[in-house]
Amino acid sequence: MDRNDFIGDTQADHRLNATAIRVYKWSVSRGYVSIAETIDLLGLTQCEARDSLDSLVSVHLMELQTGSERAGDDTALRWRALDPQIAAAGLASAESRLRRKVADLSGSRRNLDELSRVYSILSTAHRSGDAIEVFDSPAEAALLSEEAMTRCRSEVISAQPGEGGTAEEVGPATARDVELLGRGVRLRFLYRESSLHHPPTRSHVSRVTAAGAHVRTSAELFGRLMVVDRSVAFVPHHRVAGGAAVVRDRSVVTLLCEAFDHAWGRAHAVEVGRAKPAELSDLHRTVLRLLSEGARDETIARRLGVSLRTCRKYVAEIFEAIGAESRFQAGYLAAQRGLLK
Repeated sequence: MDRNDFIGDTQADHRLNATAIRVYKWSVSRGYVSIAETIDLLGLTQCEARDSLDSLVSVHLMELQTGSERAGDDTALRWRALDPQIAAAGLASAESRLRRKVADLSGSRRNLDELSRVYSILSTAHRSGDAIEVFDSPAEAALLSEEAMTRCRSEVISAQPGEGGTAEEVGPATARDVELLGRGVRLRFLYRESSLHHPPTRSHVSRVTAAGAHVRTSAELFGRLMVVDRSVAFVPHHRVAGGAAVVRDRSVVTLLCEAFDHAWGRAHAVEVGRAKPAELSDLHRTVLRLLSEGARDETIARRLGVSLRTCRKYVAEIFEAIGAESRFQAGYLAAQRGLLK
């Protein structure tokens, strides 16, 4: 038997019985031995002797003398004992291959478990007849939105009132959007003006506008929204950050699209290929209007989706621009000059 047969034969049972072990111990000090000697000196039957010798050969503890097999007569065959380290080397190789196989199987199992989870989520979503489904899990919500984008055929509209994530988080979204544009899908994105001061968001907008997306900005937005092919909408979970409500009811989706289109009509276009924020005067007018309504800095910051520090910076710029020294005076001067219209 060739050693490769031993290594590759993972189904065989290579354990030795007591008779085979006795034959091996006896043969170690005798050099070459024959079946006849094994029978006579150990008191074995011919079948026991031959089975023991064959078992020892199969695990590389004995080898058949070269040339003796050509005689065609079992009585002329001779075997000699081998160092167990030779068998150990074969076992080590087999163990190594087995470990690699187990690692491969473990990897396959992890892949199947993950795909099973994906199948369960997506198949349930597509089979469901519910007009609105709520997903608490951010991972499930993200999976469903990505799957909807992948299946998109005509248009995606999206309102993003806050800043995006890090460059590492925004990068995959940019690549996906560029791929959609390459397939002829129309993309329309609404951002708050302040969002374009966020470097990763600005980079994303620059790339997708250069690839053909339509992007507009507004000082205020009604909320986060994404609608795919005007047939399925994604809105934020009302309690769980990252969760989502998936809306398929035609009437509700149509209403959401109309809200988006209304905001789109009042927003300012971003220059193609450049994430250039709209003129600050529009943002300042919004801050002025909120100040005149008596809104506190915290409220204004929340409405604009900016930090309190940034909001106060806007207020200071307004005071400087119109020469006001107080909120009351700023409101009065703004009304006098028609800046609130």
